[in-house]
Amino acid sequence: MFFRTDKENKENKEKDKLLVFDHHSNTVIIIGCVLLAVALLIAYITSAMIINETTFYESKRYKFPDQAKNTGSIVEKNIDEAADVSLMMAHDPLIIHWLTTGEHDDFADSYISQRMDHVTKYMKYDDVFLISAQTLRSWDYHDGTFRAQRIDIANHPADRQIFSFLQQHRDYAVNIENNNKTAVIQINAAIKENNTILGVTGVKISAAQIMQKLIDADANKTCDVWLINNKGDICFSTSTEYLNHSLQQYLPESVVTDIEQDTGKKDFEISKYNNEAESQIYDIAYKPVKNTNWKLVVRVPRSTSIEPLMNIKRIITISYVFIFLCTSLLFYLITHQIVNPRKRAMQLNRRLENVITDRTQKLQEKNIKLQDGMEYAQLIQQAVLPSSSEIARYLKDFFVIFEPKESVGGDFYWLRNYDDGILLAVGDCTGHGVSGALMATAVNAMFNHITENICHDDPAIILNELARAFRQSFSSDNDKFVSTGFEIAILFLTKKQHVLFAGADMPLYYYNGTQVSEIKGDKMAVDCKPIKTKKLFSNQVITCCPGNAFYIITDGYHEQPGGKQHLPYGKQRLLALLGELVKMPVDLQRKQIMDTFHEYMGNERRRDDITVFGFKI
Repeated sequence: MFFRTDKENKENKEKDKLLVFDHHSNTVIIIGCVLLAVALLIAYITSAMIINETTFYESKRYKFPDQAKNTGSIVEKNIDEAADVSLMMAHDPLIIHWLTTGEHDDFADSYISQRMDHVTKYMKYDDVFLISAQTLRSWDYHDGTFRAQRIDIANHPADRQIFSFLQQHRDYAVNIENNNKTAVIQINAAIKENNTILGVTGVKISAAQIMQKLIDADANKTCDVWLINNKGDICFSTSTEYLNHSLQQYLPESVVTDIEQDTGKKDFEISKYNNEAESQIYDIAYKPVKNTNWKLVVRVPRSTSIEPLMNIKRIITISYVFIFLCTSLLFYLITHQIVNPRKRAMQLNRRLENVITDRTQKLQEKNIKLQDGMEYAQLIQQAVLPSSSEIARYLKDFFVIFEPKESVGGDFYWLRNYDDGILLAVGDCTGHGVSGALMATAVNAMFNHITENICHDDPAIILNELARAFRQSFSSDNDKFVSTGFEIAILFLTKKQHVLFAGADMPLYYYNGTQVSEIKGDKMAVDCKPIKTKKLFSNQVITCCPGNAFYIITDGYHEQPGGKQHLPYGKQRLLALLGELVKMPVDLQRKQIMDTFHEYMGNERRRDDITVFGFKI
């Protein structure tokens, strides 16, 4: 009985724990949903404010100025085309000849009438005119008739204005006339021969024709376009309700003053004003019409920019509501599934954390040891290579680029001075990183032994001995092929301005005072491949003089892929680059060579170690 009661008590305690646990889980779900709703609400308000500000900013900076520019370009394009037609007629040799003969040439009469007929009929101009400065007669083509009439400079303002233009010595002028019914744009072009003014020709185009093009271009009919004369009157508009009214009836006095004072700017000036009567904000753009004292004004209601914003806000509202519902449901399902095994998951999490911490610590220790080893290997390799100060004692103008792909690499360079000359070598061993560095160190040691005990002044002998020692050291007992080796170039600079060169699959680049050329070494590297016929390396003798330059470059440079086509840099580009840089100071050459390499490589992966040794005689 006691055992059963104790068991029941334990079961009741477990049930109470589960009930308490369920109560806590429900609290977590409710709090989570509330926080989610608050976060989404804040995000929605922030997004709406950003979109609102961005839309107004973009509309003011891009959309409306572009719309105004398009409107201005339509007006100025028609004026420019009319000016081109007028100038073309003014430069017509037959028209010039006709005026010099006193307008007595039947063939020219027929030609000019056909020309005017073409301009009015096919180019849609209202009128074409031609005025002689000698006879003071005005010729035009109207309704199929080529006719003339005497002009009256004294009593007719339009005629007086034409000859006033001629006194200004301008090629052409644009005039806009307004007779309270329609505005007419007239282009006057001077007809000259040997700087003598013979007359005036030009075309007339109705402003209504241009305004109709503006109406057709404004598909949404959202903007008002006004042509304003020098008195501030609206002489033409895309909407007839504004015609022949003063600009002050529709715009604030401050905006009208700014428009009247804007006289010399080519681009549109942007402004805005608040129309309290209509509860509407308007954007205004204005500029002078080219070569006239009239103004072009474009007005657009700000509401046209807000409509896209309202659509965006509606979409955002629906999206946030949908996200809130879906996220709340997902949050509830996930929380409900996680609540029961939560304790077990926490225990498992602690175990995983301990395992991860232990393994991370071990990896860090190994990484530190590895990094220390790499730094030590780098110090060893740097100690083996000759220092810049040591090289500078024997070569005045030189530079060295030593860029391993990793901390250490398989490239190396070697230099030593003797009584009869200077011995220089650059090598490229198989591989890179630690393996390449170990190979380079071994080859460097062999090179030291040969130059100290066998020969130092004959690159071919040194190279043959180096190949023999390498094969002897690295060939396996059963004569199997070992995939390892190196390429090398060896130079001996004699005191008599001669250079002995021997190369194992590595060229020498030589500048002889006029051009940079490639001197190829023997087409075989030093390796452990079985050889059927023994081949020996040979010397090449170069006679040089002051100003000549030499470059030894490992293949990691010209075999690096890059560029737009991801192809190797190539020897042709390398020769061209050296030809451009050879006359520069060596420090500048070094910088330009590496800048060119990195620029060509771009985002490509680095392929190999790079060593460049260059010097001048």
